[in-house]
Amino acid sequence: MNRLKKMTALLLAVMMCLGFCSCSEKEEKPEDQIILYRVDSEPDTLDPQIANDASAQLIIMNIFEGLVRLDENNDAVPGAAESWEISGDDLMYTFHLRKNLKWNDGSALTAEDFVYGIRRTVQPQTASPTASTLFCIKNAESINKGKSDIDMLGVFAHDDNTLIIQLEYPDSDLLNLLATPPAMPCSKAFFEKAAGQYGRTDEKILSNGAFYIREDGWAHDEYVYLRKNENYVGKDNPIPAGVNITIGETDTDICSAISSGETDCGAVSAAQVNQAEKLRFHLKGFGDTIWGISFNTKDTVLQNSKIRSSLLSALDRDFILKELPENCTSSANIIPDAAELDGKQYRKLAGNVTYVPSEKPAKLLVEGLEESDLTTLSKITIVCSNDEKTQSFVNNIIQTWNDFTGGYFNKKPVALSELKDTAAGENYQIIIAPLTIQGNTPLSTLELFESTSRYNTASLTSGTYDDFVGQIRTNLTAESAGTIKEAERYLLDEGIFYPLYVENRYYASAGNVTGIIFHPYGAEVDFFYAKKIV
Repeated sequence: MNRLKKMTALLLAVMMCLGFCSCSEKEEKPEDQIILYRVDSEPDTLDPQIANDASAQLIIMNIFEGLVRLDENNDAVPGAAESWEISGDDLMYTFHLRKNLKWNDGSALTAEDFVYGIRRTVQPQTASPTASTLFCIKNAESINKGKSDIDMLGVFAHDDNTLIIQLEYPDSDLLNLLATPPAMPCSKAFFEKAAGQYGRTDEKILSNGAFYIREDGWAHDEYVYLRKNENYVGKDNPIPAGVNITIGETDTDICSAISSGETDCGAVSAAQVNQAEKLRFHLKGFGDTIWGISFNTKDTVLQNSKIRSSLLSALDRDFILKELPENCTSSANIIPDAAELDGKQYRKLAGNVTYVPSEKPAKLLVEGLEESDLTTLSKITIVCSNDEKTQSFVNNIIQTWNDFTGGYFNKKPVALSELKDTAAGENYQIIIAPLTIQGNTPLSTLELFESTSRYNTASLTSGTYDDFVGQIRTNLTAESAGTIKEAERYLLDEGIFYPLYVENRYYASAGNVTGIIFHPYGAEVDFFYAKKIV
């Protein structure tokens, strides 16, 4: 009897183990996995037509899909459109949508939804901060400035599955632009029913991407939970069951968070790269961030260009940049070396365009002070990042300027998140600011300083400069290299922005996590093919 009991107990134990193994294997299948990620701040809105912060862009990329999507090389590949043709003059694109496209609620998605989405972006009442990215579309700029009716926009549906886009001028970057939030589809009926709350809660969002926000999946300032969209139609099916995105900064650094399993991947600073390498994380870096000295051109003292130029002329680059932050490279160009124009490297076409210091900075300073009705400079504060290496070269800048002016320059070190918030406003005098480029053309850099740009760290309002950008936008070819150089020269000569160094922006993911696509130029993270190897 005892032997029978022992055999029965052993059999039960074996069955339980097999059951546990079976459950474990089931939980470990890629299609059952939840990828963990965290963002520093709450998305302002998830309305693609008006969203413009990094957290929102990351989520929008994963819950919406444009006519095209971006692959691991940042090249445009079929998305909601399975194919397209381009006219011989490069002014007309005809897109053929996949059959039976649906929104996540199962309702039909047609070409009219793409028409409505793009219309919302460019019409002035939307006040989209990204409308200018679509100004290559016929009449888009004129409509956005209130000069033309929305019905004149060069975007229309030939039928439910065919969309035609007419351009004002050829733009080789159009396909990549169609993968960005302002070109995402929008259901007119759903938008109107949302009654002004579209994109503000999980109930007020209709998705067509690989994922959607699950019911009760958005707790503001806490988390956004994405789940696989079973109604998604594409060439491939998304792999993971979902993505849990937590919101808010924590005391845990990103490397520790990945090591502990708190998150599977995330953005790491240049200073954390060495630690990430030691932990054998997967790393991806992009040299798309330019750090430099940005003057607030609306400040009562620094609005004078002669004062700004005198300060820059007094600097000795070799002295102030003796010690750079980790994984950064000195650069005197505003437009990155990797920028392309008409399929060619812009720098090879234009050469270097760097700041030329005045031989008489003291004379410039005196003239600037006289024009501003000042006899001397009052206390001026430089806002900068609080990391040790940045402190070092800012101290060198302060030493130089105090010796040069006899004034009192000081610094205000802040956390990176606060630095970015400060740069987006006007409550500073001088800031050591990062410019994260939004695309790989020279225009993508120059647009950051347009009067209407929310990334305009210098608060620059200049008709002359805006005209430069407008001319370049309408002819983004090798022929415009000369005008681009003029725009660069304007920013430098007027003392608007003084480039210091290029920082590689890095993403890290755990060693057992594969398939996550990290994009340059602010396009963020794509979880479509993500999975964990266990």
